[in-house]
Amino acid sequence: MTASPAIAAQVSPITDYLSGLLERFAALEHGTVATYIPELARADPTDFGICLVTLDGALYEVGDTRVDFTIQSMSKPLTYGLALERLGQKAVRARVGVEPSGDPFNEISLEPSSGAPVNPMINAGAIACAGMVAALDDDPLELVLDAYSRYAGRRLETDEAVYRSESETGHRNRAIAHLLSSFHVLDVPADDAVDLYFRQCAVAVDCRDLALIAGTLANGGVNPVTRERAVGEGVVREVLSVMTTCGMYDAAGDWLISVGLPAKSGVSGGVFAVLPGRLGIGVYSPALDDKGNSVRGVAVCSALSNDLALHLVRPGERIAPPVRAQHEIGALHSKRGRSADQRAAIRAASSRTAIFELQGELGFMAAEAVSRRIVEAQPQPELVVVDLRRLSRVDRGGVDFLQALADSLWATGGALVVSGPAAELGLELPLSVTRFDNLDAALEWCEDELLQRVSHPPAPTEIDLAEHELFAELEPAELERLVPELGLLAVDPGEIVVRAGDPAAELFLVTRGSLSVLAPGTGPQGRRLSTVSAGMTFGELAYVDRGFRIADVYADTDVECRTLPYAVLDRLAATEPRLHGKLLHGLAKVVLTTLQQVNAEVAHLTG
Repeated sequence: MTASPAIAAQVSPITDYLSGLLERFAALEHGTVATYIPELARADPTDFGICLVTLDGALYEVGDTRVDFTIQSMSKPLTYGLALERLGQKAVRARVGVEPSGDPFNEISLEPSSGAPVNPMINAGAIACAGMVAALDDDPLELVLDAYSRYAGRRLETDEAVYRSESETGHRNRAIAHLLSSFHVLDVPADDAVDLYFRQCAVAVDCRDLALIAGTLANGGVNPVTRERAVGEGVVREVLSVMTTCGMYDAAGDWLISVGLPAKSGVSGGVFAVLPGRLGIGVYSPALDDKGNSVRGVAVCSALSNDLALHLVRPGERIAPPVRAQHEIGALHSKRGRSADQRAAIRAASSRTAIFELQGELGFMAAEAVSRRIVEAQPQPELVVVDLRRLSRVDRGGVDFLQALADSLWATGGALVVSGPAAELGLELPLSVTRFDNLDAALEWCEDELLQRVSHPPAPTEIDLAEHELFAELEPAELERLVPELGLLAVDPGEIVVRAGDPAAELFLVTRGSLSVLAPGTGPQGRRLSTVSAGMTFGELAYVDRGFRIADVYADTDVECRTLPYAVLDRLAATEPRLHGKLLHGLAKVVLTTLQQVNAEVAHLTG
């Protein structure tokens, strides 16, 4: 017997692609390792690693991604962010500007009048930021390490050998610190500021850490693997903005055109780049060009940007429309069963409602799209439901939009509700906006509110048996003949009436209260499939196949049901075919209503 050939494990095409970049750019052997800090001269110029992380925590890495090196100038945006978060923009901006210098990283670029460094990505600006952090705590290094560690998702430490090497040779940086002190930019002694700067630059990382730092910034300040927040979203905007214009020193303009991503490099050979809202990139290769940037790092980022269309400026790109779908309540209904006259009343007045399913981002584009559709509608809707479950983020403008829309509707007698995970999106709703956990609950609110507005009488909580939908065609004598065949079931709120997997043997005719049909095993607060109330029927679908119950049914209130065994229906087919035919006709109407609701849901899900 011939053995089957071994099947190779499948490799991600992303990993294959990164491996191709690694092989392609390993041939770039020009550039030199930094030597002005003696300890950095020990780096192996052949080391080369690439790592990419997505916002849902997928990591792709090839090459030397676990080789330790020091973060160097790639620490600058992180400390700048720490200063912004602790002190606020106004205080930081008073001491460090945000304008590109066009100068090398170690140039003494200061504002002539104030002595403030022109931006936080050059050494002067980074030392000023380190001085601000040093003034915050008796142990500022721990503040820095804690912040950096949250970005990387693991505890980071300082490489003491590199720190000593920098401290012993960093005379220019010491001079910059003393110059800043002479302009009163520092609130701590110059030596304290520059010492913290040396220590932050000497924090040991690897290529994977760089990608996670980039991924955290791409994810609005939340580490995509640990889900821990490292920095506030508002601070991220400032940090990425300065990285875009100043992160690659005097090569920043060329970088912005050719790569188009906020990025930061370091003389140890690392580069990390950020595509906001998408992914983070880390590259490590110690050989540097004449600007102090990794030769292979620049080449890899340029290839990624061009091959994968990652450039921030992508002419002609069209994002998915913010409004995924728009409905009226007559076309998209809740899972609460309604009587025929209620359904008719809802359909007749459904133009007074609008349900918007949003996707992507709740910001200006969504605000404009929803507002325009409401304003242009004739008649304008009074009751508006905004479904958030397909949103990936919400910005400040989105919150303001909801508030303004709710206020506008309220002023004209309308109302707005939202459904979906507002808390998970970080959306703090104004008091004028009601939130429901899911769209079904919001739709039920909309139906109830609409019925009230058209003065439709409320559904009865209890009916006589003669009023039940299944017996609509029966003569009094026929109903009287049938009553002795019916069972009686009374249950308290919260009790289970039917359990999934039970044999199906009877129809349930609700005469008092309401019950919810729920997904199996989800409990009395589980996912609702439908709600039936007085005058309605359940168990009708199981009559067809005589199998087992497929859902759990719980009583929402005090409930009374009459039960009609399938065996009785079978016997009537032979003994009283006229009565049996009327019951089957009533049952067919019930099944038809159920199927119409199911078809509407399927159309909604696939539309």
